[in-house]
Amino acid sequence: MKTNKKIDVHHHIIPQEYVEMLKEINITNSLGVDFPEWTPKTSFSFMKKVGADKVIASISSPGVYFKEHKEFSLKISRWCNKYMAQLKKEHPDKFGAFACIPLGFAQESVEELKYALDVLKLDGVCLLTHYDGKYLGDNKYDEFFNELNKRKAVVFLHPTDPADEYDPNLQEEGLPNSLIEVTFDTTRTVANMMYRGVLDKFKDIKYILAHGGGTLPYLAWRLSLISYAQKDKKPPILRSLYDFLIKGAPEKGLNQIKNMYYDTAMTTGGYALNTLNEFVGTSRIVFGSDFPFAKMAPIITKHLDNHPEFSNEDHEKIDHKNIDELFNN
Repeated sequence: MKTNKKIDVHHHIIPQEYVEMLKEINITNSLGVDFPEWTPKTSFSFMKKVGADKVIASISSPGVYFKEHKEFSLKISRWCNKYMAQLKKEHPDKFGAFACIPLGFAQESVEELKYALDVLKLDGVCLLTHYDGKYLGDNKYDEFFNELNKRKAVVFLHPTDPADEYDPNLQEEGLPNSLIEVTFDTTRTVANMMYRGVLDKFKDIKYILAHGGGTLPYLAWRLSLISYAQKDKKPPILRSLYDFLIKGAPEKGLNQIKNMYYDTAMTTGGYALNTLNEFVGTSRIVFGSDFPFAKMAPIITKHLDNHPEFSNEDHEKIDHKNIDELFNN
């Protein structure tokens, strides 16, 4: 069933100026894929094709943090955030935006967050799964996450190339990370956040996970066990006994993962959508396309629109109601 209104939460912009700036530090692709051409007009054309009424723009991997180029990172972050703010101003009914953050630089990231949300009035934050190999549970990011928590911010978690210790070098053989590794890197960072206690410490942050959560819905029960064996903490004996003996499942960990939102980008077919629906239900699924990187996005959207297990009410939740509630609560 195709609704008259979709809000696309996984919609990348690739300004030519951004691409040219990256060439200065010899970066010419994203996750092993050449940057596709993009202009606001290409977004409007795509929106018309899939029935999207509005998009929340974001910058994909490689993002804006480059360890060996601090001043460049701060410059490109500010430029991208100002560009997205201007895009919102020119097309307020069509574009929202997630701020991009050079999170590897801790103090500067807090400053950019405050500027992006408080001055530019962007709608939330896009974070990559790790910065220079430090996944999002690292305590280096605590001050930043505390600022997000105070604002009850919406955070869109998007994968990037895996840290070196995980990379199987398939990309060198011609298989881009955009096909395989992105799903695992999303899983890695959520597992890391659970293990390091970030989801316990900063409970008011609202997360959207890209690509249907990677492998999280399938591995949820197993990964939820992490909540009972967190770093530098004694196991919660009473909670563990209650959850496993009374409830029969790792409820604490499951609830943490179930409270997140999952976008539909590159997630199609009954096996994927039904697994996601069984795990979190349609109140936690939101529409995402991965435009303009996902060439199959119109076909995947059509499959979603016609998925027989979703009622008209389910489609309305996925297409726009869940996002309306997420940003307005």
